[in-house]
Amino acid sequence: MKKNIIVTLIISLAIMAGVLVMSTNSLRAQAAAPDQEISKKLDDILSNQKTILQGMADLKQELYIIKIRVTQQQ
Repeated sequence: MKKNIIVTLIISLAIMAGVLVMSTNSLRAQAAAPDQEISKKLDDILSNQKTILQGMADLKQELYIIKIRVTQQQ
């Protein structure tokens, strides 16, 4: 009789552990989607920053050329 109770208890614990593991995995999968969204948005921001920095570098080069021309004309 005691063996049946122990076996039933062990099987019940195994089933509860399995349910807990499966529910934890599904929660992690749901949390991964927003992380991917955030990562995509950060990549877009980084791309925009690179574009802005390139534009600023171009403006700096143009200002340097203008500065040289003004200096030569004086």
